[in-house]
This record gives sequence, C-alpha cells and structure tokens, in this order.
Amino acid sequence: MRLHTRGILLTGAVTVGALWSALPAAAAAAPVAALVGDQPGEAGPDLLFLPNIDDDAGVCRERARALVEGAVDRESANDEAFWEKRAELEKEPDREKAEAEWAELVRTHRWEQNKTDRDLAACDDAADDVVNGGDDEADLGRFRTRAWAGAPASASGRLTVPAQDAGRIRLFVHRPDGSAPRGWEAIGPETRLTAQELRRGVELGVEGRDVVRDTARWDGRTRVTLTVTADGASSSAVLTLRQAPVLTQLNTASVQEVLRAGTDEGDTYAQAFVKELDAALPAGGVRRPSRALDTKGDTWAQDAFEPGYVSVPGRNGRPHGMRVLITSVNDDRRIATRTAFTELAGHDVAAVHIGHVPDVDENSSYDSMGNLETVPPSPGNPHGRVVIGGDGLAPGPSGPAPEMLAFLRAQGMQDPVSLDTSWLTIGHVDEFVQFLPAPGSRLGRRAVVADPQAGLALLREVRAKGHGADPLHGGLPELEWPYDGRIDQRSVDAFLADAQFTGTNERAAERIDADLAVLKAKTGLTGAEIVRVPALFTARSLDYAMLETEIRGMQDGPEKDAKQRQLEAMRDAVAEIPGTANGLVLNGGHYVAPKPYGPVVDGKDVFAEAVTAAFRGTGYQVSYVDDLISAHVGEGEIHCATNTLRDVFGPAARWWRER
Repeated sequence: MRLHTRGILLTGAVTVGALWSALPAAAAAAPVAALVGDQPGEAGPDLLFLPNIDDDAGVCRERARALVEGAVDRESANDEAFWEKRAELEKEPDREKAEAEWAELVRTHRWEQNKTDRDLAACDDAADDVVNGGDDEADLGRFRTRAWAGAPASASGRLTVPAQDAGRIRLFVHRPDGSAPRGWEAIGPETRLTAQELRRGVELGVEGRDVVRDTARWDGRTRVTLTVTADGASSSAVLTLRQAPVLTQLNTASVQEVLRAGTDEGDTYAQAFVKELDAALPAGGVRRPSRALDTKGDTWAQDAFEPGYVSVPGRNGRPHGMRVLITSVNDDRRIATRTAFTELAGHDVAAVHIGHVPDVDENSSYDSMGNLETVPPSPGNPHGRVVIGGDGLAPGPSGPAPEMLAFLRAQGMQDPVSLDTSWLTIGHVDEFVQFLPAPGSRLGRRAVVADPQAGLALLREVRAKGHGADPLHGGLPELEWPYDGRIDQRSVDAFLADAQFTGTNERAAERIDADLAVLKAKTGLTGAEIVRVPALFTARSLDYAMLETEIRGMQDGPEKDAKQRQLEAMRDAVAEIPGTANGLVLNGGHYVAPKPYGPVVDGKDVFAEAVTAAFRGTGYQVSYVDDLISAHVGEGEIHCATNTLRDVFGPAARWWRER
C-alpha cells in the first residue's frame, strides 16, 4: 500500500496489489483500499492530530462559572465534615486504625473536592460528536480515501480503530449533502462508506478526546483501518496516527500577555504593584496592561497553571494548534486553578485537570506550578526539558505528584529533570533559577541564578566601607503593622554576626551549586551561560515566625527549651532581600525584577547596582518594581505573582521535525 502526504510517498506494510489479489482483475488494478494523510511531508509517516479539547463552540465558560459558583457551599460542607472527622480520629485510642482511616479520609476528601474540576474539564469541543463550526473543523486531523473509479455497486467501506482506542479518538466522515453540521458526520459502528463515496474518494477527520496522560495506558498512537468489501471479497488498508504531545512554553518565546491575580478594593499595596508592573511592560514589547484573573484571593498566578500547547502541521505551512493550560494538583491552589476554565479556556485555549490521589504526608507545595520551569533547547534536547523541584522525582511526599510526573513523561519530548528544592521553605525552582533568551550565544539562552555567596560578599564590602551600622534594608517605605515585623530591620553588622543567617546562606549556596551541576550534566548548560545575581536568604520564614510566637506563649521548662533549639536549628531558606532571580522575562532584552531594598551606600542600593551590572553583561536592561508588601512578605516575588502567555506557534512548535 502507498500513502501520500502532500505529494510525499510513504510506504506501508503491504501493496495495493496484494490487498486486492482476491478481487476480480478489473478491481485489483485500482488503488481502492488506501488512506491518504493531508499534512506536509515533514510530519513523517504518521497522521498527526490534536486533542480537540478547546472550546471553539464557546459554550463552556458560562457553564464553568456556574459550576464554580455552585461548588462553594458543597465544598465548604465537605471541609467542615472533614475536620470534624479528623477531630474524632484524634480521640481514637487505636492509633494504627486511626492512621489508616485518616489516610483514606484524605484521599476521599480530595476526590470529592475535585468533582467540580472533573466537571469543568469535561466540557470541550470533543465532548460531543458534532463539529462545532469552522474553527472546530480546523482542529480536525484530515485524511481521505483514494478514489476508486471502478467500484462496483456492491462495494462498501468500513472504518475502525482498535477497541481500546475507541474512547480516545473520534472519527468523522465528510458528507456535504448530509444533515450533520458542516457536513461532518461522526462515524459509529454501523457507518458504511457507499460505493458512490468510494468511487469519488471520501474526506475523513479525526479528533483526540483527551490529552495523553500516562503511557502505561496510552502513548498517543493508534491506527485507522479501512476495510473495503466488493463482490464478496474484502481487503484492508491502515493509516497510523499519532496525537500531538503537550509541550510547555519556553521563557525564551516572546511575551504576548502578562497575567496576574486581581486586586481587592482598598488593597493599596497590590494596586501600587500593578501600576508599577504595567508601567514596565511597554519597554519590554508588551503593549497591553497586565490582565487580572479572578483567583479568589490567591496572589500566586504562577502557581495556578503552567501554559503549554499542542500543535500539528497546518495547511498554510505554519503550526496549527491550541494552548493547553496545565492546572496545578496542589489542593491549596485548587480554587485559583479554576480561572483557567472560567476566564481563559475558549477558542484555541484548553485547560487540563490532572487528578491526584494525595499522600497523607506529602509536601503539596511541590505541586504548585512555580515549581515547574522549562530549560530551553540544547543539544540532545531539541524541545527543552521540564525542571521540577522536590527531593527527587520518586513518587511520594518528597516530590511532585506521581500523576503529574506521569503526564509530563507521557508527552515524550521534555523529559523532566529533578532539582533539589528541599532546602527552601516554599520549595520552588523559580526562587533561584530561570532562563533568558540570548540570541547569538552558543545555546541561545542563559540561566539567571541566585548567588547567596555574592550576597554575603556585598554585605562584607558594605561593612568594610564603614556602613556596617546601617540597616540591611535601605530606603524602606513607612511600614504599617504587621509588615513592620515581617521585614527584618537589623543592621548589616547584626546580620553578618548572626550564625543562623550566614549558615542559611552558606547552605543555600551549596545546594544551588549542586542543582547547577545537575543542570550542566542534563541540559548542556555551562558556566559561561550562567548569570549570577547576588541574593540573600533567611531562615526567618513565616514558619519561623509562627514557631517563635508559640515559644513566647510557653512557660519556661524543658518543652520550651526544646522548641527554642528547634527554632535556632532552622536553615530552610526564603528570600531575605526580594529575590531578583524571581522576576519576569519580557521581550527585546528587558527584565522586570523586584526592587531589592539592599543597603544604601552613597545614595545607591548596592544590590540593585550589582544586579543591573550582571544583567547588563548579557545585554539586558532591568526595570525594578516594588513587590515588598504585595508579594515578598508572602514569600513570593514578581515571577510567582504573574504568569505569561507567550508566542508558542513559531518555528519551535514544529516538534515533529525532531522526535
């Protein structure tokens, strides 16, 4: 059998003559049992098709909003029942029984609370068997039967897919004179191609009904079999298909839109942050102000979802596809993630919910999407590699959810790399590393990395210049309660004399260097491609503050002493000065960093000066935005508080060229 893809000849397993050897001579000469793909030859031997999970029909958004609104009371009641049951289990004398019931309660509760998320994800263009307009039609993978002009009146054709794939894809036949919308009729078990259709050739379409989630269940490959019967004889032809993988977007792609959480009326700090952020965007080629999302009070837009995309060869030579927003499985982000369905999903934008059965003791922070970044392409990794923080990529409480890892690995293009982020209080990779486009460089990008040793060195220089008695945080605005207590206002000398502070930074530096060694080994990064920016970390996190408050309320004695030793032993890190590696990469060599509020010497912030110089060395200009109260005191920065939609359908979207 010979298959044609835009004039490129592909060879199947058998020839037309062999297929039709049992037919009468007149029939045997005709290439009748053939399926022909309709994609450029660069696509390879498979017909590539999309998971058709966007909402070109425009029917899901209002439904999503109603589902979310209707879930509030039910989920609140579920939470109340959950905590009541936990209180009961705490009184259970049989601890083994109580722990088993607690584990089951956690899993059951999460499943119940995610019912709305499953319902949200169930609405998309592939949820019905109708082609919902021209945009939906454009998302079909198209192929056809080759015309058999001499088909006898008895001829008929049947199209089938493997039984296990019947629920994964849907086939359509184009019958312009039929009653189906736009002439596309869903193919069912009883559908037959008529002799007349076989004579002229028939156009067919295919859509995926979901993304590939786990290769143990499905790897995205399937096949369509055309069986033609005429005058009592039958033969078949097969066309192999592959569903497009979901790829995460790259920081090196141009920004099209900046997203953020909405601000509450009267929140002057958040409103001031937005005003400064929006003022910085035009210089970086972003003409529209940042877009506010209704995240229901969740500040961290980055953590709610990771933007990705799917693409196939388009008829105009450009990739055709849709964005795919991969929502977080962190239950703390559950409400915020729903904005992907209620405000963003629609025409050429899909959202995906990945179900997760939680481990009782898991660190759910590892499942926030600020803990997922993508290293741009390098030799051997033409589509880049996903980077995830945790304590290894083994399933369980020490790393990301196994369902998320299975999903990422199932795409087969951006094999995840594990970085150790267990040394951080929050534990996200964006707290210390991200990537800049660097046109003309060896890899076309550089890594921006927080450098606590450089931060300590700056403090020692400040002290050597006679400014050790000055506050570490210079130029602070007037701080109201409780922020005056959240910003450590000790002097440079006091910080340098604090063994917990210096120890935290020395430990952070060691762990960052170890993570860089992993990136160098697995992504081709070299020292020449690393932009080190001075940083300072502290163990005085919100967890530290809560433990300190608890200790203050305790009576003197061994228990209080033990708690005090626990407090002094803390070394897990969070940014002391706003972390400039945790910023926003814009277009044309522009970067938005949080204002560091470092020591001021001769009227200049020494950290801002050093950061600006580090970026200037790689051709970047830095704009500083004050996120001290809007984000930093909540243990995040500008990158955490924003998200971006980038140009994902340029040349880099042609994943099929290198696979």
